[in-house]
Amino acid sequence: HRTDVDRRAPHHDQHLVASINEPRRRRPDQLLFEDVLRPRLGLRRDAKRVLARYTTPLLRSSETLERQINNFVRNVDKDWYRTSEYYRLSTLYCFAEYLGWVRLIERRFGFISIEHSRAGRRLDARLNGLFGAMASFRYFRWATAAAGDAVDRSGIPRRLLAAMGEVMIVRQEVGETPMEFSDFCVRHANDRQFQRWFRELDAFLESADRDPLRWDRLIVAGANLRALVAELDASGAVGRRAAPVNIDLLHHEEIKDQVRTEFAYLLNRPAEATRLAVRRRLNRIHDTRS
Repeated sequence: HRTDVDRRAPHHDQHLVASINEPRRRRPDQLLFEDVLRPRLGLRRDAKRVLARYTTPLLRSSETLERQINNFVRNVDKDWYRTSEYYRLSTLYCFAEYLGWVRLIERRFGFISIEHSRAGRRLDARLNGLFGAMASFRYFRWATAAAGDAVDRSGIPRRLLAAMGEVMIVRQEVGETPMEFSDFCVRHANDRQFQRWFRELDAFLESADRDPLRWDRLIVAGANLRALVAELDASGAVGRRAAPVNIDLLHHEEIKDQVRTEFAYLLNRPAEATRLAVRRRLNRIHDTRS
């Protein structure tokens, strides 16, 4: 059942449905994720299949979640999250699908195996960027001791985010994978225990526009996801926009400065970003050979 407020934004729902159902673009020939994991897989016959199974879904789920966060931030005045059940569930699902793929990668490859190379350490940092933004004090080290409790309450525990990814995983003929959106909606509506895993994320998003700390966490999570997409997809085959967005909408100047410094190579220096991409490609070749 759709409310009157839901019907005021049918074009938005149609746009989201179209983005979910749009044909997948051709998979790029080279992605950092493959270069990191190929030495781990060695000469196994199924190496190519295993790499293909995780590379494109991770890239696409990162891109989808970052775009949904951007949509949420840019349209917060329309109050879609509180008034449209479809929008609320689709936003929760974007988080859940990404967390599901990250959890599968953690279970399949572990943490240590991807940290053996420089490219692996970069990938590990980018994979954990969302968790640093939403679960930790990483961007709030400037906060006073008195504000520490508020900062802590504004986040979502790292283990709870991992648990959301865990409950998203289902077994199919092709192997383990995050459940589809329709299955997520049915289970969220009918399974109270399943709902409970997402309760804190739901509360986080519902209050983000009224809580400056949560608002900033959300924007920084989007910035980290954009950096992950840029790291995985240096050729721009999946997403052409490289720079994080909404930095000017952050409430705290300290976080603005930190984000602008951390992602300066994406925000301010396109020529240097190009040189960095070339340097990273050379590093990947070196890591693979070594």
